[in-house]
Amino acid sequence: MDNLKEILEELKILMNCPSVSSDKQMNKKLLDEVKTRLPKNLFIKDYEFEGHSSLVIANTKDTAYDIVFCAHVDVVPADTYRFSEDEKNVYGRGAVDMKGSVAVILTLFKHLKKKKKIALFLTSDEEIAGHCARELVNLYPNINLAVVPDGGKNFQVIYKQKGLFQLKLEVKTTSAHASQPYNGINAINELYSCYEKLLKKYPLPKNDDDFQTSINLSKLEGGKALNQVPDEAVMYLDIRYVPECNTDEILDEINKINANIKVTVIEKGLAFATDINNKYIEKYLKISKEILGYKPEIIKNVATSDAIYFADKNIPTVLTNPIGDNPHCPNEYVNKESLLNLYKIFKKLIEE
Repeated sequence: MDNLKEILEELKILMNCPSVSSDKQMNKKLLDEVKTRLPKNLFIKDYEFEGHSSLVIANTKDTAYDIVFCAHVDVVPADTYRFSEDEKNVYGRGAVDMKGSVAVILTLFKHLKKKKKIALFLTSDEEIAGHCARELVNLYPNINLAVVPDGGKNFQVIYKQKGLFQLKLEVKTTSAHASQPYNGINAINELYSCYEKLLKKYPLPKNDDDFQTSINLSKLEGGKALNQVPDEAVMYLDIRYVPECNTDEILDEINKINANIKVTVIEKGLAFATDINNKYIEKYLKISKEILGYKPEIIKNVATSDAIYFADKNIPTVLTNPIGDNPHCPNEYVNKESLLNLYKIFKKLIEE
């Protein structure tokens, strides 16, 4: 069986499974299926973090690795979960984010030779938390190079990526009759005014190339009746911050704007940055150029991924993706030839 045929066979199994992040049982079932399809000479260890299943798959009993691949099988919800294809592409939920790359790595692991110590961290909560990857890196920190095929597109290599900072803002004020707003303080206005002032400090970026911290007002809740000045309101912010940004400064800024606002940190994910001149990453870029016929574009990226946990341990990290687009959308796709090229790049990286 040729490599692309093997990859597509794996991908069909992965994509036909509705492994939404919140469905912990379905993700465990899929990971159990993955284990049955791997060679018996590999060392496989099961983990569970906050109810989410993970696997460490390696060609060695050792816990220090030359290369670790990190990938996730969970996806965001969709109307259908079905592998479909034409001559060029595979379509469906998870095609490019990131079951296509998972299929490449699983096929790679079926043909591993013992030359280097190689492992795969396969997780099931990346789309909602990333706790699995964080805990696995804490358990296995001795890694020369991490490869996370879950960022950018068209074989781009990302050297900076924004961190995630989600906040809940609450305020309590004084209610009044809607006809007498001067007798109360509108809680919704207090929060929205805070958001507007934050935008002056952190203007919204205009496009992907405008790489700066962004603050999105995701939800705003308040009010009990149409004829009342609301005395309570809640606002949720999704902040994507650049590596140079200090999140404590954002919290201080909110406190300066309105000290009566209570702020709760819902989620904080580190920003990603890696040294593109590191010898291992330079080697990856050299191999990619040999396989692709051109040097991959090196970019900054607005999203976030599990690569942050490797960078936090100062582990050189290749963050990339095959050719594809529209993750989380009905028209999500991945290019077949690019999956084969990704396989060739990974294979040569391991062999050299």
